[in-house]
Amino acid sequence: MDTNSNNRLTATTWGTLLIILILTVISVGIYAPIKDYAFKDDTQQYLESDNFVLTLTDLTRYLNQPEDQSYYHRFENLKNIKYYIGHVDADENKTKVISNISLISDDTNSKLRQEINNSQFYLQVKFDEKGNSTIESSQGNGFNKDFFINRLLSRSENGLEEYANLEIAYTIPKNIGQYDDIFTYEVKSYNLVQYMILILTIGAISILLLTVIAFAIPYSSQKRVSIIRVFNKMFLELKLLAWFPGLFLTFGILPTGYNPNRATDYVHIIYDANQYFYLIGIPVTFALSLLIYLSICYIKYVYNEGIKEGLIKNSFIGKAFFYAVDNIKKLSEQVIEIDMAKEYHKKFMMLLGINLLTLWIIASAGALGLILAIVYTIFLFKYFIKMLDKVRTLNFATKQLAQGNFDIVLEEDFGILNPISKNLSNIKDGFKVAVDKEVKSQNLKNELISNVSHDLKTPLTSIITYVDLLKNEDTTNETQREYIDVLDKKSHRLKVLIEDLFEASKASSGNVELYLEELDIVALLRQTLGELEETINNSSLDIKVNAPETKIICKLDGKRTYRVFENIMSNILKYSMPNSRVYIDVLENEKEVSFIFKNISAYEMNFDASEITERFTRGDESRTTEGSGLGLAIAKSLVELQNGSITITIDGDLFKLILSFNKSPGKPEGIDEADNSIAEA
Repeated sequence: MDTNSNNRLTATTWGTLLIILILTVISVGIYAPIKDYAFKDDTQQYLESDNFVLTLTDLTRYLNQPEDQSYYHRFENLKNIKYYIGHVDADENKTKVISNISLISDDTNSKLRQEINNSQFYLQVKFDEKGNSTIESSQGNGFNKDFFINRLLSRSENGLEEYANLEIAYTIPKNIGQYDDIFTYEVKSYNLVQYMILILTIGAISILLLTVIAFAIPYSSQKRVSIIRVFNKMFLELKLLAWFPGLFLTFGILPTGYNPNRATDYVHIIYDANQYFYLIGIPVTFALSLLIYLSICYIKYVYNEGIKEGLIKNSFIGKAFFYAVDNIKKLSEQVIEIDMAKEYHKKFMMLLGINLLTLWIIASAGALGLILAIVYTIFLFKYFIKMLDKVRTLNFATKQLAQGNFDIVLEEDFGILNPISKNLSNIKDGFKVAVDKEVKSQNLKNELISNVSHDLKTPLTSIITYVDLLKNEDTTNETQREYIDVLDKKSHRLKVLIEDLFEASKASSGNVELYLEELDIVALLRQTLGELEETINNSSLDIKVNAPETKIICKLDGKRTYRVFENIMSNILKYSMPNSRVYIDVLENEKEVSFIFKNISAYEMNFDASEITERFTRGDESRTTEGSGLGLAIAKSLVELQNGSITITIDGDLFKLILSFNKSPGKPEGIDEADNSIAEA
């Protein structure tokens, strides 16, 4: 990947993070203004709730029995609730007072009345000597008096007698100070639900907006973002684990419970929207928003890649499942492929059975099993050492083959490795054949080059010689005409040679366009013989044709097939012994027709029959006769292109060529047209 691509990836990654950060800052930043606008009378709601009644009952017990502070220590330093508790002691004829109100001993009642008048809430409770109560509240019947009394009774061991001759007064000033005590904490806690709903509402709107953005951006653009690509390639389990830190940051890092010296309590953070709200809220919201955005992109990734590749195979469990399935499938295929008819399969199954039986005996032998296990381990050790030696021998043999040494002999019994040993022997033999063929091919190439050079050089040399003779000014007109006649013959031969070479090259490479049609191939043979009638009559050969009078239809290229017959007959006319007979027999069966050409060679045929169809190979090894040596090579290539075959056998001086073609099924319509095409060819 080039530098420009890296820069684009970096830019798209930072752009994505910047968009999420801006959305995060907006989401967190609008909370405080909305909160201040929507929620204003939080204290009054709390004063009218049963939670406040519970707080007053707990405060009453704390003030009546200050020695029991295991739970009620939270009422220490209470300032926003003004309280007065007076207990009349009949024996000592005096009142014990506990209060956080500045009182003048001579004018207590007037001072209490003044506090009540300046309060938004007051409660007065008076108990007589039997514990019966009289309750007066600024809320009148709105104050749950029965709940207050029952709550006191539930916390008292002696019933209401514990509160006999007790006078209690509570007031909440109209102007509550900024002092943070249990009262303000309870007010904040009581109203926290609606603040949480506000946060969740803002969060839901932000998530909806983020979802719209995520789906609006084409996946083709998103998949170029490096952080998205990394997240998509993560295992599914790691993605799920990534959510746990986010949820922990959201709900688990903040301490809870009232503490007058702690401003990081989540109640204070959410209610007051203090600096910790932004210090914690922005990173946590950014992390969650990023996870949501990445998860949406992953859903689009699954949609594009498919559930199997994008979801199942993208997880530890899915990969393990498919790995297990693949291995079970391979094992099943291996078991199914076991052929007990094969020797190495028999040996393998025998070894497996012996191993299972041995392990079963060891497991059933109890204390004797330890001795059997040791003996069996020694046996396995020796067996595997022997097997490793055989593997080492096979490895050495492969190295020798790789270095071209084909004289190695593998006579040792390799046991279960015998198939490998046999394959190596077959490879060795195959290499030998391949090397012999390559040597032969190389010799043929050298001979081809030599023959081409000779056949091209002979007429070319004659042309150059006679051109030089024509330059002699003393040459008579009659002599010049003789030279020109020779030049014409040699140039014609050179042209034929080049054309044959070009034709042979095209035919052997298959670069020939065929025009296949239904034709009477026997008629085509007779036409060829007719075209060569003058040449045949000028020779001393006697041609004997044994062909049926009925039509034999084949689907062939008439022009190319005519060339095949012409090349075969030219070869026969050129190399047959003078005054001998040439036999042409036509045989047919249901599927094919065969043309058998037999003649006596005028030259000794001391070569392999397969070599005669090689290019530039001639029966006249001295190469004194006219010809290019390409005739049968061209014929063979043209026949094979038409799915036919040429077979040559040599028996002493008898040269036998069998040409075979597939017959067309049935008698085709328009046979007359086929005959016409033969004539045209």
